[in-house]
Formats: sequence, structure tokens, C-alpha cells
Amino acid sequence: MANQATAVAYAALLLAGSKTPLTVENVEKLTKKAGVNVSSQLASQFVRAFEGKDIVSLLSVGGGSSSAAPTAQSTQAAAKPAEAPKAAEKPKDPEPEEDVDMGGLFD
Repeated sequence: MANQATAVAYAALLLAGSKTPLTVENVEKLTKKAGVNVSSQLASQFVRAFEGKDIVSLLSVGGGSSSAAPTAQSTQAAAKPAEAPKAAEKPKDPEPEEDVDMGGLFD
């Protein structure tokens, strides 16, 4: 049963990617070509579950809402050349400690 459900899910993804309508017949054709016998009941349940929904947008980052912007930002960041490391700063001389009056606590 798990292999059948997986085969139906992959068939739906292939159909969505090729802009082919998600129908029971199309799902059964693809699964049959893949060598998986799927019951028509499982295929019809899957088709009904995704009826009227865009599978590609459901799989997009952020539930399909303008996912192109974060992707563009991350690719721009990856395309920038690495900046040269800054010259190591010389450590500053430690400031001389001052005698602090502790109120006679350690006299």
C-alpha cells in the first residue's frame, strides 16, 4: 500500500510539472508505466484531495506565497565573491590598573 501511495504521489508531481491535468486516468497511466498496480479507488481519492489546488504552489517555500524573493536573495549572496579578510588589528596595550579603594575591606 505504501508503494502504491508513493507511486500516486510521484505521478501527481509529474503531471503537475508537465502541466497535464490531474485525472484518475492520467495517474493510472503513469503508475502502470512505472510498473506499479494502483487501485482506482486510491487514485480517485488522491485526485479528489487535490482537486482545484495547484500542487506546485503547495510545494513552494512559504506555501506558495512569493517564494522567488528569498531564493533570489540567497543566490545573490552565494554569487558575491568572498571579501578579503581584514588585516589583524594589533592588540592594544592593557590599560594600567588603578588602585581602587575598597572601603578598608581588605586592609
